[in-house]
Amino acid sequence: MADRHLPPLQTLRAFEAAVRLRSFTRAADELALTQGAVSQHIRRLESALGVSLFTREHQGVAPTARAQALALQARQGLALLERAFGRADSVPRVPAAATPPQRLVLSVLPAFGQRWLAPRVPRFVVTHPSIELELRPSNALARLNGRDGIDLALRYGPGAWPGLKSERLMDEEVFPVASPAYRRGRRLHAPRDLARCILLRHAWQPWEPWFQAAGLDMVEPDDTPQFDDTDALLQAVTDGAGVALARRSLVAHDLAAGRLVRLWDISIADVHAYYLVWRPDSPRLPAIAAVRRWLQDEAADDRTAR
Repeated sequence: MADRHLPPLQTLRAFEAAVRLRSFTRAADELALTQGAVSQHIRRLESALGVSLFTREHQGVAPTARAQALALQARQGLALLERAFGRADSVPRVPAAATPPQRLVLSVLPAFGQRWLAPRVPRFVVTHPSIELELRPSNALARLNGRDGIDLALRYGPGAWPGLKSERLMDEEVFPVASPAYRRGRRLHAPRDLARCILLRHAWQPWEPWFQAAGLDMVEPDDTPQFDDTDALLQAVTDGAGVALARRSLVAHDLAAGRLVRLWDISIADVHAYYLVWRPDSPRLPAIAAVRRWLQDEAADDRTAR
């Protein structure tokens, strides 16, 4: 902000919860506040920043790309404060002359960072106090050239990038999802019922491979809404705009919370996967190795929980 003053802690908590839960009402319930109080915190933050952070819709709110990026940073800051003060009686004091934490910048796609990675960061903060991990959400491909300030990247792709080291983190399972209220809650009994649905599309996720797996004689729709932003697509599905193909890692929490439902047990393995990417000559290889081990452990836990 222009005056360099930080927002009140309660404002940051309200903002982070509203972005994560995509609802002022659920954020209020979690923080034991009223919905009006959460709304007031958000308005004050928007006024201080001079930008809108949420799109108000008839069924709730949708965080903007700026809000998602800010929420990732706010969540990391809150986790650091909780670690420092939440258990002050049991956490050993760090001597004043201790070596400051090494800063490591991780580039990540916004949707994956917000929906899968960010909730896991507090565990890293607790177990690796010597590393200050900063998430840098962006749809742009990090160059990792030593000049862009990025030390490590989480990419979704084929896994071969010239001049860089890469390590496969996690495969993806793709299947259709919808809001429980879509078509006024009328059940879709079989995959062929999709012919009567609005099939939302993503530029990188065609429907035809799933049609083939389901044994459907259907072709890729060309007259339905197409998105190039995954969060916008999933928000549209949550709002009941149609049915979409979704990657399991991005909708696991929405499925568990009942905001989305999975349609049938038919899924396909995506041709792409999540990879960790870094420069082989990076001066921060020990810290990168710690982040890699942590992410591999988180991915293994995620596979076990399926």
